[in-house]
Amino acid sequence: MSNTENEKEKKVTKIAFTTGEPAGVGPDLALSLVTRPREETIVFFADPEVISARALAIGQQIKIIEIRDANQAVKVPPGYIQLIASACPNPTCVGTPDPLNSPYVLECLDKAVDSCVSGKLDAMVTGPINKEIINNAGISFTGHTEYIAQRLNAPLPVMMLTSDTLRVVLLTTHIPLSKVPSQINQRKIVEVVEIVHRELIGKFGIRNPRIQICGLNPHAGEGGHLGQEEESIIKPALEKLRSKDIIVNGPVSADSAFTDAARKEYDAIVAMYHDQGLVALKTIGFGSSVNLTLGLPIIRSSVDHGTALDIAGSGNVDSGSVEAALELAINISKIS
Repeated sequence: MSNTENEKEKKVTKIAFTTGEPAGVGPDLALSLVTRPREETIVFFADPEVISARALAIGQQIKIIEIRDANQAVKVPPGYIQLIASACPNPTCVGTPDPLNSPYVLECLDKAVDSCVSGKLDAMVTGPINKEIINNAGISFTGHTEYIAQRLNAPLPVMMLTSDTLRVVLLTTHIPLSKVPSQINQRKIVEVVEIVHRELIGKFGIRNPRIQICGLNPHAGEGGHLGQEEESIIKPALEKLRSKDIIVNGPVSADSAFTDAARKEYDAIVAMYHDQGLVALKTIGFGSSVNLTLGLPIIRSSVDHGTALDIAGSGNVDSGSVEAALELAINISKIS
């Protein structure tokens, strides 16, 4: 083994974790990550008072180490939370989000992104945020995926959700269903699938990715009798992809795209819109699946669930998804 390979193997992976909405389960998830020894170093981005209060609420003993810059991060033992602080302007009432705290949520996110872009941290995992509350604060916000992409000038972020047995990619993300058809075109399909193809190779180590494409309409348009998008848009786009030696199948009817056989045969399935893909994904792997943003210059994963305001601070938060998100971020950082 070369010295370079030895160094890469010994290198401690450093991960940013943003706690998201302070009234939700994000702080609980952060606390769950420091209960046992870890090979990786985690730097949390949060208000130390929010973390301390949540630890008190659930009866967890912690010690907080504040650092000013991510390059100061070191491995810490269980029970220690190493964080870069931002101030949450209003007191946090667990379970009741305050729009006035939205700038704090985004400040934590910005700091984590900057730490990854600079190379001080290897990847970031984001806790759940409340899009409605941020918009209620007068800040236009459609989601982590779009926000981070805009901050990094990434022209086409791609949302993938992955579980042990399924990877789902969304062609369109957080838009009303009525606007989906107008957002589907040949160029977008080609560009999204090219990104998926490239990232399956680069982030997952899959040599010759096989990608299945859902149709938009019932029964994939039934030969044009139930809609024209498959014939006029999706099929020509897939022919262009095949001409680039990208292995694609489709368009297939979404009601049979996620079967056991399909999940075994294909490395990813592209859905035309949000619920078309996520109903299947969350039915199969809710609580243990991960949101991964493709097409960014950094690695970003996230939990597959929302802020869960009703159980925040209860001590009964399931950490399955955040552990999976952390594991995926670590694995990708070692491959990339």
